[in-house]
Amino acid sequence: MPGSEPTRGESALIFPESVEIVEVSPRDGLQSLSKVYTTDQKVGLVEHLLAAGLQRIEVTSFVRPDVIPALADAEDLFRRLPDPGSCTYRALVPNRKGAQRAADVGLREVVGLICVSEAYNLKNQNMSVDRNVEVIGEIVEVAATSDVHVVVAVAMTMFCAYEGDIPLERSMALIGRIVDLGVDEIYVATSAGADGPRKVFELCSSVRETYPDLKVGIHLHNTNGMALANALAAMQAGVRTFEGALCGIGGGIRFPHLTGNHGNLCTEDLVNMLTECGIDTGVSWDKLLDASAYLSESFGVASGSHAAAGATKEHMLEMARLNPWAGGLVGG
Repeated sequence: MPGSEPTRGESALIFPESVEIVEVSPRDGLQSLSKVYTTDQKVGLVEHLLAAGLQRIEVTSFVRPDVIPALADAEDLFRRLPDPGSCTYRALVPNRKGAQRAADVGLREVVGLICVSEAYNLKNQNMSVDRNVEVIGEIVEVAATSDVHVVVAVAMTMFCAYEGDIPLERSMALIGRIVDLGVDEIYVATSAGADGPRKVFELCSSVRETYPDLKVGIHLHNTNGMALANALAAMQAGVRTFEGALCGIGGGIRFPHLTGNHGNLCTEDLVNMLTECGIDTGVSWDKLLDASAYLSESFGVASGSHAAAGATKEHMLEMARLNPWAGGLVGG
């Protein structure tokens, strides 16, 4: 009955057989770093991600080179990437021109970005939300003539440091306008990384119930340390597509006084949690660790992942076998 406690052996949580992981470190991750890396380094990163079995990889963004110098090699990078096989390469595009550039080099999936927060949209997108909706429509038009799939990222869906809490109704209204443009897939983002599982569950449930044919994913930042809890909450609401970034890199947002880790949800920790839940991600753990090590070593990135640092059952068992504790009390 509603409100009753689950009986012994009965789980109140939903664990699907499988989920999809989208890796965003080559785009969202690298653009947030202060250094401009070589195309060879980026190709190497994507090769490692392919080997790990990621189903979708966000490889770059077709923005003006002067806006994001780190991604100025978008066309050259895409032409040099290996055949993705069953994986899908995608790129962020800011407008019609970016969408056309992506289509011209053969990309089959692009991402448009819009924020629910008017204040943040003006700072980050340099346009009003209403104008941004029009721009998304222009991206959809280009895609329709080029056989390109459009995904829309809806950011600042629950909280913005400049506006405070974002009402659910406001986020739902904007999502409705995006759906009316013919978009069949979105992901919602906890862009400030300050949201909790209840709000995530309520938003994702509302979107899923209102638009049952819409594919819904989630992009999580980890500012408050709740990214994994929020991923689990989204999964309970029916979300089956999760975005992550190796080593937790990225997540750079235009807030003046961020402290602590405001990076993206670590893909390694996400995959480890899902595996512990018995959920198939299609990702090879060993190959994912290889990719994580490549990113750390080749790009000089300090990993924020617990799992990659050895916080897994397998690693603990191996360390206990190789170096058993000789005795003495150390606590619980």
